[in-house]
Amino acid sequence: LVPCNLDNKDIALDVVPTMSNSTYATAFNRSETPIFASIETRLKEHLDRRTHEGSLRSLMPLPASADADTSSKKNPLTLQSALVDFASNDYLGLARCSDQHSKVESAYREFLSRYEGSKTNPPVLGATGSRLLSGDSSLARTLEAYLASPSVHDREAALIFNSGYDANLSILSSLPYRNENGSDAIIVDELVHNSLVMGVRMSRLDPKNVFLFRHNDVEDMKRVLKNVCQLSKKSTSAIASSGPSVLIVVESVYSMDGDIAPIKRILDSAYEMGATVMIDEAHGLGVFGRTNSQNMILEDGTDVFSKINSIDKPYKNENTRKSGGTGVLGALNLEHHPALFCSVHTFGKAAGCHGAVVAGSSNLISYLVNYARPFVYSTALPPHSLVTIHESYESMLGIEGERRRKRVFQLVKLFRQKMLAGLCELKDKAPSLEFELLPSPSPIQAVIVPGNERCISICNYLRNSGKLDVYPIRSPTVAKGKERIRIILHSHNDEKEVHYLVESLSKILKQSILHQNLDMQVSKL
Repeated sequence: LVPCNLDNKDIALDVVPTMSNSTYATAFNRSETPIFASIETRLKEHLDRRTHEGSLRSLMPLPASADADTSSKKNPLTLQSALVDFASNDYLGLARCSDQHSKVESAYREFLSRYEGSKTNPPVLGATGSRLLSGDSSLARTLEAYLASPSVHDREAALIFNSGYDANLSILSSLPYRNENGSDAIIVDELVHNSLVMGVRMSRLDPKNVFLFRHNDVEDMKRVLKNVCQLSKKSTSAIASSGPSVLIVVESVYSMDGDIAPIKRILDSAYEMGATVMIDEAHGLGVFGRTNSQNMILEDGTDVFSKINSIDKPYKNENTRKSGGTGVLGALNLEHHPALFCSVHTFGKAAGCHGAVVAGSSNLISYLVNYARPFVYSTALPPHSLVTIHESYESMLGIEGERRRKRVFQLVKLFRQKMLAGLCELKDKAPSLEFELLPSPSPIQAVIVPGNERCISICNYLRNSGKLDVYPIRSPTVAKGKERIRIILHSHNDEKEVHYLVESLSKILKQSILHQNLDMQVSKL
């Protein structure tokens, strides 16, 4: 088939003159009524629908100072400090720390000095290819060995990925399996991150083999697990070694609620049934660890964690290291639990850099090298990124990391005390108040403000008038009616900023109630 007439010399393939849409239609003999729908029209329809629903996403306006002359020696990224940061995932402040920056640059210069003057093996700016081709290096191998070592994530092996999203897609798109003996099943907490959801969708499983359980509800997970077991028995008589497997997928700390998963109970329940567990530690890394497990317990009357996890009786592990900051698994001494299949640790949050690592068995890592498409077909991280990751871990796991974690949790305690007091005062005046501070012991704090429009307007006020960098989390990202203002506390915040945040938020919430009451009165007239 020839899709268009190219006899006209004016539209030769090597030189195409500039033409209007109508000229193109004439030149290519296109009919007045196209056979196919316009992609651009469809895109606009989808965007218009989101605008109407109040769920359209867009990049927020940068502070005025961020538009300053970038030819100056100042880093334009640092100029956004016109707003007080209560939004970034930079929990320990390493991404903006000048001392950390100097530490990384010093380590990178030392790395470059090894290749100084070499003509056969000069240093490279980029990795130049995927790890299976020209992108592998002794630097990457050494870093992976370090991350898998007993002093860090304490697993057999580790594999670095370009992002946490890539890592989750790689595991979940390549591992689930089906053959003549049956199909694997995946059981997922209903609130897991989009990267885990998309990884499951990209797997080879039929949707009927993917099951959800209520968020952090171990009893419901066990119910689902038993149902899956019964279905498996009905569909196959194969022995366990060749039959289907079950993988449970959870996060250690949930990014929208800030709550912590009952990991020990999940692992124990999985082990009883022969299932295994994948844990995403994106928001646990750098925040929790062996030295601050007590910070996983709320002290403000909403103590849910102590009911669902056991800190006093962690899984027995002969390793007695005391490194902090390796995550919730490290805090609970669960890295060697027999039901733990793998963990994913993302570097874009507390580590203040980029990339991720999967920690697990040697078999798993070898399998991912062979079958994980995002790994196989992506250019590897450049040397500077690998150096940065190593230096970030050195800081997170060292004395500086301990100091910063202590600071973060002092602010978490202060914020929760003041915010709960403010909400109680509001509820005394409006008993039917829908605003709520979710029970979170982590630096992620969420104030429920139902309704996209109200949530957006309150955040706009805090940003524009209060100079506070906070963002609305709207439906459909969260359930309708559970829209919220997501607040992140960091080691680079101070008490004065936290007090100001609570005062400003309480003030605008009170004003919002008054406006709502006025609107209701007007509607009755």
